[in-house]
Amino acid sequence: MWTRSRLKEVAKAALHRNYWKIVLVSAILVLLGCEAGGFTFHKTTYQSGGEESVQEMQSGTLPTGKKSVVTVRKRADSDKVTVERIGGGEFSSEEVEISFFEGMFIGFVAIIVFLIIFAIVLAVILIVDIFLINPFDVGGKRFMIKSVEDVAQVKEIAYGFDHSYKNIVKVMFQMELRIFLWSLLFIIPGIIKKYEYYMVPYILTENPDMEYEAALEMSRDMMEGQKWKTFVLGLSFILWHILGAVTFGIVEVLYVQPYRSLTFAALYCQLRNTRLMNNVNMPIYGQGSMNGQYGMNGAYDVNGRSSMNGQYGVNGQSSMNGQYGMNGAYDVNGQYGKNGNEDGQRW
Repeated sequence: MWTRSRLKEVAKAALHRNYWKIVLVSAILVLLGCEAGGFTFHKTTYQSGGEESVQEMQSGTLPTGKKSVVTVRKRADSDKVTVERIGGGEFSSEEVEISFFEGMFIGFVAIIVFLIIFAIVLAVILIVDIFLINPFDVGGKRFMIKSVEDVAQVKEIAYGFDHSYKNIVKVMFQMELRIFLWSLLFIIPGIIKKYEYYMVPYILTENPDMEYEAALEMSRDMMEGQKWKTFVLGLSFILWHILGAVTFGIVEVLYVQPYRSLTFAALYCQLRNTRLMNNVNMPIYGQGSMNGQYGMNGAYDVNGRSSMNGQYGVNGQSSMNGQYGMNGAYDVNGQYGKNGNEDGQRW
């Protein structure tokens, strides 16, 4: 059973062991939007009074810090409107007179143009998220897992592009699609699904070839009874995020985000190891992983030699049901097993 304090101790130890690399990777992930943070702003306000109506549309702050503001004012007793524009450091104002039908037409065209631009921007965002950000997200989580267990290299952040890229894109898309569709049902189901599939990107760090059905199912199993505790674990960083905001993001980048990312990586390691101790089919990180040597699909894996179904596997020689296995010689019920001579041997 894991506790927040224990996970945070592990995260702090990992952060001290590999500080600058972790900060660098965490900053990259934040800028890409893979972790909490990022920046999107758009504001539209409408005010009306007895004598005039005012509509103001303001775009988000650009990377240069400039803003573009268009204000339209119309008096109730006049057909004239005053259009003011501020952009690029310049200000312009003019009065134009338009008829009712002209105004309707202009408004209709403006809505169509807005919808087209919105659709294009949304499509670009989705493409970038699916094909660029998600693989980086998987690579970033692999880096954090390896940092928790040892010392990681920055190159791990590109893992999603070097290992089964198409499958990682597919699995992450399937996960996000399901969360989005569930979110349409009054938001709460989407939040539940988000935590249900919370471990999917972590699972892909060790199993990049895993089909999306299996990855989603494994995450559901791992998060069974853990969703609320994971939610509370995230809430426990609120004060840290406030401190990060007060320091204009300096503490957020240099400490809070790396600390938080390592904590959740430690949570995955804990849940994974718990499954292993419960004899649930689960890969072990790195060389002995599901898709590597000693993994599910490699040599010494679930379907290979020295695996669950092979020699030294669950159903093979030296396995759960074979020699040195659960029901054979040197097994749980045999010599050198749980109930036999030399009790206490680990098999």
